[in-house]
Amino acid sequence: MTKRISIEVSDDVAELLNRVADSQQTTMTDIVRRALAVIKAAEKQKARGIEHLGFARDANKLDVELVGLFD
Repeated sequence: MTKRISIEVSDDVAELLNRVADSQQTTMTDIVRRALAVIKAAEKQKARGIEHLGFARDANKLDVELVGLFD
């Protein structure tokens, strides 16, 4: 089952969503879904006692690390 929601965002956030969606050749809705998937992953990590989340193209090199998402 899916639910439709409406959100209001600032002009800056709308511009960011639009720019990222265009660069990824997708929709703003898909970008929001992807962002929420990152939040879900971070929550899962925190529940395991791990306070950070990382992104890597190569398993041996961390490209980006997010720390303190949910302080």
